[in-house]
Amino acid sequence: MKKNPLIVYLCVLLALAACNKKEYFKDTGLQSGVFKEDIYEFLQQRPFLFDSLVQVIDRAGMKSVLQNESVTFFAPPDRSLMLLMNAVNGNRYAQGKDSLRISDIPGDIWRKYLARYIFKGRYMMNDISRVDFARAALYPGQNIESYDGYIMNMGVVYGAYSGTQDVGPRTIWLSAIGDNLTDLAKALTEPVATSNLQPKNGVMHALAGTAFFAYGSDFESVVNDNVP
Repeated sequence: MKKNPLIVYLCVLLALAACNKKEYFKDTGLQSGVFKEDIYEFLQQRPFLFDSLVQVIDRAGMKSVLQNESVTFFAPPDRSLMLLMNAVNGNRYAQGKDSLRISDIPGDIWRKYLARYIFKGRYMMNDISRVDFARAALYPGQNIESYDGYIMNMGVVYGAYSGTQDVGPRTIWLSAIGDNLTDLAKALTEPVATSNLQPKNGVMHALAGTAFFAYGSDFESVVNDNVP
């Protein structure tokens, strides 16, 4: 019986692939999202995403909180801080003032805003209520005190898939509420890019970096009032 050349060729390719697989393939198992580092160490070991954030944590005097306490931290990436500092310095330039670095801004100012991203206790995605910004009366998420008492809202948005509502990917959103407890649609908000990271002392959700650090709130005016 005559052999089909195409079948022979495919068999040879499969044999070569099986041999080569041993050279490069390593089964590392499933990723659990559980880490041996505390939250501060986790951030410190990823400077390409969080080196400016680590500076802010140090300046705010909150290093020990993220090392030793059981907390949930919504970590704003360096992009959020870049957007903020660009806005601060653009404002100062217009006023004829010198530009500032993170280290030039008093620690108590950084503390005021950084604490809004930290919550006592552990909040995984499954622990957070659903939010729908268009139907907030039905799905309001959950208002919660951040570390120093400022009110934030955390909620899980149910995405659509192939035109079907609520069956797609789920994303955590963090919103700055403050005294505005009734109109979620007007809150400054930002999605989480990576959720359910579990350093040894708590939970971390990495924000997407689409909003200014401190949500473009009164940070600029506070800095202008306190830094010549």
